[in-house]
Amino acid sequence: MRMFAYVRYLDDGCTAVVSTCEIKDFNFNKFDQTQIYWVRWKQDFFRAQILMLKENKEDIEEELSKGKRLRVAPLKTWSSPPHTTSSSLKEKAEAKTKNTNQKTASDEGKKQSLLNILHERKAQKRQAPLCPTAQTKKINEQTPSSHLATDEEDAVGADVVPRKLFEESQKQLQFYQEKLKDVTLQLEKTQTKLKEIEKAEITALRKLNIELQNKLLTLSSSPPVCSEIKETSLVEQSGSSSQQSEAIINVVGDEIVLGGTIHLRKEVWEKISSSTRDSLFIKELAVAVWGTKTLGERSLTGKECPTTKSSRQPLTPKKVKIVKATFREWLENKKIPKEELEARASKSGRYITEKIMDINKQKKKAM
Repeated sequence: MRMFAYVRYLDDGCTAVVSTCEIKDFNFNKFDQTQIYWVRWKQDFFRAQILMLKENKEDIEEELSKGKRLRVAPLKTWSSPPHTTSSSLKEKAEAKTKNTNQKTASDEGKKQSLLNILHERKAQKRQAPLCPTAQTKKINEQTPSSHLATDEEDAVGADVVPRKLFEESQKQLQFYQEKLKDVTLQLEKTQTKLKEIEKAEITALRKLNIELQNKLLTLSSSPPVCSEIKETSLVEQSGSSSQQSEAIINVVGDEIVLGGTIHLRKEVWEKISSSTRDSLFIKELAVAVWGTKTLGERSLTGKECPTTKSSRQPLTPKKVKIVKATFREWLENKKIPKEELEARASKSGRYITEKIMDINKQKKKAM
């Protein structure tokens, strides 16, 4: 009866589905799962264990596809199969011995070739050491090739001298490596210092450049010095009662003309001149001359602000002089002492600056 078996080869652990015709001396009635059978694979027989028997391959494949784990029975102590003869066993033993001898001979050949290479290297090392000294050169010249030492003595000499030289060279190498590290660290420190100095120089140059630009802008926006001096002298002359040739405040029809250039309506001037405080007079007069918007966008002298580090366009110098002269004449009309007049008149610029600051504060609150 032909059946199919699912077997596991004991030599390599592989499994396969084979016909019972491929199993030597298989008898279904004497089938034992714990017994070792000889199963054909290609041209040779190998030891195997039968894990499953079915009538056809499809049944075995269906059983395996379920994924269930097969129960493997423990095997009995193996013995040679009944058909094995003493001649076949002898042939196997001879083949095994032959393989062992071949392997031993191959190992011996490799060992001998390695020893030959070692002897050649030692001979080359003796003839040309790592760092030959004058003494070794003299010995090599005096010793003829026919009176060389034995292999063992040569091996010892070649081993000792180069090792000492190698240790010395290793110490020198270590010394120079440490020295190189020190030089590298010093170089890094020097480079770091140079970078810091360079950054400081660049920062100082930028600061000086900014200051120079601000000064140039201030000079370009301000009028020439000569004309400013002339205007100052004229205003002071016109403001002083003793040297005054023409009054700063003049009435022309329904208008008040200040300094010959600034025109104000009478009602506006009456409101300004009726002020009881000096600061209120200057602030009201500045708004009437320049307007609130212009005052908020400019400064008195155009200098850089110490808090915001920004500068604005200065007020018209000529108008500033006229406003100051008008304030002086207003004070003179009150018949106050000269010392007090000078002290109060000197605060006109501060009052204008305060008005500019008040306008800017109101803008920030509105925002």
